[in-house]
Amino acid sequence: MAYPFGSSASPEEAVDLRLWAKERDLGGYRHPAACHALDAAAMALVLWEEAVAPGVRATISASLATDEEHAGRLIAFWAGLHDVGKVSPEFQHQIDIDLPSYPSPRDLAGRAGHATATARWLEQALPTAGYAPTWEFESVTALVAQLLGGHHGHFPEFSDPPAGGGSRAGTRGDAWDQQRWRMLRVLETVLDSPRPPGALPEPVAGIICGLVILADWLVSQKHHVLAQKPHVPSTGGMEELRSYFNRQRRGASQVLDEAGLRPLTTTPGTFSASFPEFKANGLQASIAEHLPRICAGAGLLLVTAPTGEGKTEAAFHAADIMGHAAGRPGRYIALPTMATADQMYTRLRCYAERRADVPRPLTLLHSMAWLNEDYRPAPVGQGAPAVLTADASGRRDFNVTDWLFGRKRGLLASWSVGTIDQILMAVLRARHNVLRLFGLAGKVVVVDEAHAVDPYMQEELERLLQWLGRLGVPVVLLSATLHRTVADAYVSSYLKGAGKRSSRKRFGRRRRGRAESPLVDRVDYPGWIYADAESGEVSRNPEPITGKERDPLRIDLVSIPQTGRGRERRADRSAALEDELGEILESGAGSAAVICTTVGEAQETYDLIGDLLRKHAESGREVPELHLLHARFPAEEREKIARRVIAKFGKENPGKERPKSAILVATAIIEQSLDLDFDLVVTDLAPVSLLLQRAGRCWRHQGIEGIRRPRWAEGPRMVVFVPEGGKAADLPPGWAHIYPASLLVRTRNMLEARQGEPVKVPGDVQGLVERVYDDPGLIDDMKHDLERAGKDMGMRTQARNVLVPGPGELNGGLYELTSTAFGVDEEMLATRFDADSVRVLCYYRDADGRRWLDRKCEVPLPERGSTAKGAFTDDDLAPIIRRTVPVRGGRWVPGRPEREGLLPPAWRKDFRLRELILVPQEVTAGGEAGPGDLGGRTWWLDHSKGLMWW
Repeated sequence: MAYPFGSSASPEEAVDLRLWAKERDLGGYRHPAACHALDAAAMALVLWEEAVAPGVRATISASLATDEEHAGRLIAFWAGLHDVGKVSPEFQHQIDIDLPSYPSPRDLAGRAGHATATARWLEQALPTAGYAPTWEFESVTALVAQLLGGHHGHFPEFSDPPAGGGSRAGTRGDAWDQQRWRMLRVLETVLDSPRPPGALPEPVAGIICGLVILADWLVSQKHHVLAQKPHVPSTGGMEELRSYFNRQRRGASQVLDEAGLRPLTTTPGTFSASFPEFKANGLQASIAEHLPRICAGAGLLLVTAPTGEGKTEAAFHAADIMGHAAGRPGRYIALPTMATADQMYTRLRCYAERRADVPRPLTLLHSMAWLNEDYRPAPVGQGAPAVLTADASGRRDFNVTDWLFGRKRGLLASWSVGTIDQILMAVLRARHNVLRLFGLAGKVVVVDEAHAVDPYMQEELERLLQWLGRLGVPVVLLSATLHRTVADAYVSSYLKGAGKRSSRKRFGRRRRGRAESPLVDRVDYPGWIYADAESGEVSRNPEPITGKERDPLRIDLVSIPQTGRGRERRADRSAALEDELGEILESGAGSAAVICTTVGEAQETYDLIGDLLRKHAESGREVPELHLLHARFPAEEREKIARRVIAKFGKENPGKERPKSAILVATAIIEQSLDLDFDLVVTDLAPVSLLLQRAGRCWRHQGIEGIRRPRWAEGPRMVVFVPEGGKAADLPPGWAHIYPASLLVRTRNMLEARQGEPVKVPGDVQGLVERVYDDPGLIDDMKHDLERAGKDMGMRTQARNVLVPGPGELNGGLYELTSTAFGVDEEMLATRFDADSVRVLCYYRDADGRRWLDRKCEVPLPERGSTAKGAFTDDDLAPIIRRTVPVRGGRWVPGRPEREGLLPPAWRKDFRLRELILVPQEVTAGGEAGPGDLGGRTWWLDHSKGLMWW
């Protein structure tokens, strides 16, 4: 093959090692661009051979229409070319460098970035190197250029072909161009001239870009670059560069070990082998028996069952089966909240310690994970072991590595637990979304509480399922209350991505002018549905599954009055609480959860119950413990409360920590994934699916030794507070703001019609969930249904504006994955609707104006970090961030000038500090702390109730 300017390795045509790629913070050393190219190529090849999951290798190779060995060399070749745009005058002359034989740059101010320069050069260079010349966006040439141009996480747009059919990017035909061609020739030579692929679908190009980004990050570590300095060739001749490449390839394995990127695998086994401590129930046994027979590759498993039915254990076992069948040994367990993710991390780690073939790092992913002491046993800032091995006692170590602690890296670990937001970000038009997709490609993705999403997040999850289906990623969805139409939407999305819009064999063909038959026409409860990505077949549990027999649930509606007018109207629970909690107060035995709609109402209810307890205490009677849990406590305090609540009402060591009598006041925070048990549940009205979730905390641990019920608790009972009047206009404004008014009215009317008829669990659950949505007789004024439908449509539309196209809809190539040129500002990208939350830090200001972190004025508020330049280390940040409180933003939040005026100057340089809202709490000369004012409001961080304002 002929190349421009020749291809020999004579000295005058050798690669110029003066041209650099890395120099920042290297003490004057400049790492040659050719060496960095070989570093990245060698790392990409070793990643392909030793870290990329077998199923991912198979998917990519098949998509490239080649075998795995050739695909690996091809990707390594592309990875080596990712920084070829740095061989340009605009990049090289950013520093003082003497290159007299090269043309000087014309306009440094107007230069494009080197990633875009890479894409532009490759658009015209690759056809000369044997790739098919074409202007089509989906061509292999264009996509290779674009994926390499996107290695900083943002894809360049295709340029229009110039008039007359000339080169899209143009070539200089000078010394710079000669050096780019020589780098390409070196890479081709050391990789045995990989021929162009037969195809390159856009979705696969995206995850290949993720692999290239990972290879680049690994070889760009400062210590790694400096370690190569003694081994840089003395000349740019071919043989020396080949020798350098071979050395890099041999050393790349150690880099993978230090980063913690090797796969964590499990050996397939029976359910009893996975969970020897208990016998499989009907649901678990059905999945364990039938799933291996129908699971031959990628697929989606949907599991529906009541809370406490062992769905998590079923999911862990199913993930082992599905991951083995699809060649995807990794895991991601997605939870709705940070608190539930923290709890699941402990469970998954215990499972990994029992089942893993070889210990590997297990990461916890959410914004506050770095503060979780169980997750990071070493003190913040001191790091974790770089290489993980079993200790002398045989205990397996799954600690995370320093490298995986880095920003955007945690999802690259083989096994991870985190919030659902972490995986939904993979389908937002956000920088590095393809790195997230690459991180998910080798995993089985388990989504717990799949029903706990609003229409905005459901749209996101459906789009993610399309991408996972296209990439052959196995998925497990778990739900306790899922409408059949939502189940159908999830299954259809996954199979659409896999290229199987429907199961023609089972459900028939689409008729002209008529909607296609649903893939899921019913949901068994308990039960499971499996959708096969290869065949498109949809299967379900072949025989009815008998769920755990539970005592029927009694649901009592209690009407409560309201106080105030207009938007200030609020529910008055005082009399009803005294009545419903009377048995606990009189007997001094038993437990109850009181669940309120808003944090403010939970705080008020806590006070009301506190007053009741004080009255009983004055009469000399024993009173129950009183606890409060909601999201508006400082992070460290909320964690302590959650631990205390789980210890008292969870199933670990039952009877040892469980109090004789206790009341927990909480918000909906306890309805998802927290394994708690109460003798009585009292709750505000909510949509029926959420009420049934809350009811799952009533007598949850029925039959467990050590759980003793008080005499007054004759069976599971849930009390539902409903406002007087039965219309949407009668709802407290705060309730109607959080939940659709039509669903609240429908739920109330359905429960009223059933008054006195207990709910059979699981027998009645699915019917109740579906009736609330489907029965037109449950609401008098259909305008409320129309309002809900309109709001749902608006939320879905807003979600579509921030989502990437489906995997089969990339009409503009990879550019559409990160483009925000469609009327959406990048700051609007969010995984949750109206999620403009902010974090508040209440500090204490003494009479002398000094600022402190604690109310005793013993810990100063740090004005600057501990480094010489005042920057903050993780050790510096931890005591600050642990004291912050998340609150929903809005117009009432103080303006940026007012907020920034309270920030120490050094805080404005740290992204974790500059967005905090500092709120003063005034401390008198006598040491008494009181509320402070900010933004026209009074703020008070109450020790027992959390943050309040008025």
